[in-house]
Amino acid sequence: MGALPFLQGKVKMPVMPGESDEYYALRTFRKDGSAVCTPIWLAPAGGQLYAYTPARSWKVRRIRRDPRVEFAPSDFHGVPHAAWRSGQARVLPAAELRTAKRAMTAKYGNKFRWFTIITLLGRARKRGGRAVGIEITTSTSEHAT
Repeated sequence: MGALPFLQGKVKMPVMPGESDEYYALRTFRKDGSAVCTPIWLAPAGGQLYAYTPARSWKVRRIRRDPRVEFAPSDFHGVPHAAWRSGQARVLPAAELRTAKRAMTAKYGNKFRWFTIITLLGRARKRGGRAVGIEITTSTSEHAT
């Protein structure tokens, strides 16, 4: 809306989650049901949200066990500043990783490219393992803000 400054703040357009905010708080759930909040980048593509993270991260382990997730726009540290939304997450098979990478590159550009380099260096040290994509599906009724 930069071209129409007089409308700034007056017209609320439906926004796909993941479209405008840079950081998100992602809640995943432990075996005992307690929530764990982690800051993450999310990027929209084709009606889904995508993330990219090391395969051995705890959030990936929790998602594999329980696909329920909640997410909210947040600051860099994962402190949410808007309402939580719920969804179902799945770890993408290697054949679908490109979809997540394209979405992340489209939204974050060079920041994401640097992140992938850092992830590869971590993989070389065998700490985080290979990178995986995460796909989050939300109900369409939750897409409007």
